[in-house]
Amino acid sequence: MGEARLNQEGERFSGWRLLGLGFWQAWQMISMCTATLIPDAERFSFAGNALLWILALTAMGYLAVMLAARWHAPFLTRRSCFAAAGGLTATGSVVIPLALTFGVGPIGFSAFLAGALAVAFGNALLLVMWGELWSALATGRVGRHLYVSYTFAFALFFAAYALPQWAAVAFNAAMPLVSAAVLKACKKEPRREPSVLPLDIKTIPVPRVLTCILIISVVYGMSQGMANTFADGDASFIAKALILAGGGIGAITLSMVAAPSFAEPIALYRPVIPAMVAGLVLLLLLSAPYRFIGAGLIIMGVYCLDMFMMLVSTDVAFRARIPVALSFGLVIFCARTGTLAGSFAADVLQQPSIWSGSLRTDVFLVGVLILTLAGMLFFTQTDVQRLYATPRTATDTSLEQKCARIAAMCRLTNREGEVLVLLARGRTVRYICDELSIAQGTAKHHVSNIYRKVGVFDRQGLLDTIEQGGVGKPGWE
Repeated sequence: MGEARLNQEGERFSGWRLLGLGFWQAWQMISMCTATLIPDAERFSFAGNALLWILALTAMGYLAVMLAARWHAPFLTRRSCFAAAGGLTATGSVVIPLALTFGVGPIGFSAFLAGALAVAFGNALLLVMWGELWSALATGRVGRHLYVSYTFAFALFFAAYALPQWAAVAFNAAMPLVSAAVLKACKKEPRREPSVLPLDIKTIPVPRVLTCILIISVVYGMSQGMANTFADGDASFIAKALILAGGGIGAITLSMVAAPSFAEPIALYRPVIPAMVAGLVLLLLLSAPYRFIGAGLIIMGVYCLDMFMMLVSTDVAFRARIPVALSFGLVIFCARTGTLAGSFAADVLQQPSIWSGSLRTDVFLVGVLILTLAGMLFFTQTDVQRLYATPRTATDTSLEQKCARIAAMCRLTNREGEVLVLLARGRTVRYICDELSIAQGTAKHHVSNIYRKVGVFDRQGLLDTIEQGGVGKPGWE
């Protein structure tokens, strides 16, 4: 991860810089899973639950960034956006807990709203800018880098968890500033060229994808809103759940390092629904001391969904040649809206006049049914594969010419070009190692980089693209 790699122009790829995303994720976890950002959710009784206000404004923040993208994207090209993203999020991270601790009446609530608005827009802008970077990275195995950054975020989270309240507030406010600074340092990372075959956005089943994301997020919001009812006075319930979630993501990270998968989008999506379904069931079945296992699995599943959305939606934007803020912003807006809806429903259902243990059981069983149907009917692993399908056109160019054209258009290195030809001829990784006298790990790295630069995630997609001869526009900025 930390080893620098050279691309064909002598630029250096520093994988450690991608841990900067982990600082943003740590801020998200500290803010939403502890009392650091929201020390008193009922401080302003006339306004309702402060958490719901923040969730609502956060969703609106992504919508605002999407609208701003029409005139200002890509945001990575604007220096002011780095300061705005980090500065607004950090400022709001201090103003909100101050308002919820010392604020009184309408003036205090106004201060809270000002802080929440700053957090909403700054947080959305920062994540979308990370998405812009991620979409264009030329290195292979970006999914593994996502997992590593999220694993790093858990380490930062528990560092903050051990701090006193106001030290944790300062630590939390520093997270977006560091993330924005690291993001700015990533501007010179090697970038890939536009996809050989531009993606027709009309081939993407957008309604089904968004429906599945919305369903999963609603169930997640509902479960998190009711998590306190399973704690039975256990103050460390959420901490133990996050330890389990972090351990699960860490285990997946190690498995991806030990046995790298070229089909990373599927590897990211595969655990989402099974983990969440198992979590909901275990919350209902386990006795009180062990219910945190169910909560941890749900958190792990939704974080895998976040990583999947970032990887695939930014890839789609890059291949379709549309602003990342539109593609990535749309799916994140959908996810945050679902979380808000689920959290609001949980808040309503916990009113003393209607709340009961049997109602909670019914809600969770319905959640299990909905998630299962979503995974079977709305968006399956086969649908993930279709997102990377290559359109077919008639072509009669020779194999070598097709490979040469693709290598030129995608700016493959000379060695990657040699590997591409061998892959096109159906050679295995072991054969490539022997033919080019390189180590197996080096060969796999070349194959992974080729997939990333060409815009596919498996051998079949690459062969389909080679068959088409690299039809497409030669460049796009």
